[in-house]
Amino acid sequence: MLNLSPVLKHPTFQKLDQELEAVFANAPHLPKKVVDVLVKIAPYMMLVSGLFMITGGLQSIFGANSFYRMMDLWMNTPPFYFYLIGLLQIVAGALSIIAYQPLRSRLLEGWQIMFILTWLSLLMNLVSVGFFRDGLFGLLLSLLLSLYLIYELRPAYVGADKLKKVQTLKRKKK
Repeated sequence: MLNLSPVLKHPTFQKLDQELEAVFANAPHLPKKVVDVLVKIAPYMMLVSGLFMITGGLQSIFGANSFYRMMDLWMNTPPFYFYLIGLLQIVAGALSIIAYQPLRSRLLEGWQIMFILTWLSLLMNLVSVGFFRDGLFGLLLSLLLSLYLIYELRPAYVGADKLKKVQTLKRKKK
């Protein structure tokens, strides 16, 4: 299992998480049935999107020169952009695939990976805005929607220590 503890226990991430949690606590909430459906399909969506991101990242890296020649007809996009985006897509894809099992088990680690992926997505969008000078509104809308959704899903995920306590209590009741 990927150990994200050092990243997620960093004071900056913890403070950001607390502030965002407070902001989205006051937002309108999705119906429980919708949240339940999203929690059930989230692991499979992450797995499929991870495979697509890795494939797209490899294609971006290894096809950058040929794609660059084609794009050069419309704009002057340097090949570095394709290499950088490809690398970020591969990292995001790997994290998405790693998130499958914790999300399926409804562990907090799965939610934390989605949280990191939201910020990685922001980074990829910022790189694109930097190179193409367009899409800032879409970037902000995408970030807002992503954060809203993951904070709506957060209560469905528990930490490993809490999960063990719940399982122990269930065994004692039997």
